[in-house]
Amino acid sequence: MTEGRTVAVTGEVSGAEVLRCVGRQIRLLRTRARLERPELGRSVGYSPATVAALEQGRRVPQPEFLTAADSVLKAGGVLGAAVDLMAHVRLGGAGRVVPETVAAWHGYATMTVPEPLRTAGYARAVLRMARPLLPEETIEERLAAHAARPPVPLLSCVLEESVLHRPYGGWEVLRGQLAHLWEVGQRRQVEVQVMPTALEDHAGTEGPFALLEPEDGRTAVVRADGRLVTGSAAVRALEQRYTALRAQALSPADSLALVGELAKRA
Repeated sequence: MTEGRTVAVTGEVSGAEVLRCVGRQIRLLRTRARLERPELGRSVGYSPATVAALEQGRRVPQPEFLTAADSVLKAGGVLGAAVDLMAHVRLGGAGRVVPETVAAWHGYATMTVPEPLRTAGYARAVLRMARPLLPEETIEERLAAHAARPPVPLLSCVLEESVLHRPYGGWEVLRGQLAHLWEVGQRRQVEVQVMPTALEDHAGTEGPFALLEPEDGRTAVVRADGRLVTGSAAVRALEQRYTALRAQALSPADSLALVGELAKRA
């Protein structure tokens, strides 16, 4: 217990909070070593601006930086021990729904078409709906990152039927998104399933999530609020929930037939 607040160990951690914590450690160790940011930057091959961004929790430290900084700052392994944790944060994108690189992505979506399946026009419309409003430069940066991201090798998604009717950006944008969803859904490595709105049995009462499988075989979960779940029990529970959702949703073939029909009518 802390003052007025109960701390529960749930296997969940916010990527942004972790970055800020590690950033504070870097700054404290640098201060203890009596080094300015330019000096530390020269020692590890990074610019002062990058060191500042790392200390402020605005960038994810790479393993090379953590290892080098640990040596330069004589941290005794404190920063080196964060390498695996930063791998988890990079996996979850520090708050984004889509990771940098994964072997497989499986998600349940309730409000929008998930990022890996979005067209550029739909992605732009969704970003413009964000509140507080995002600056245009931030929107453009995220769209550029979306365009540059490699395709996920294996992808499956359970999508609420209501998402297929919401015209973010207008009917033309929705029509293009539905057509793209139908086209992508024909690929062997992609399975899209629609959860009918009128369905009585529904295992998704606790909201959207994504199961991410990195290439090393581990599994982590990124919830819609950007919190990473790495505890094995919590991961197993969400895997079971996703299995139930897929069993309750329309089959991939019936789902694509519905998407195609809605695309013609949009």
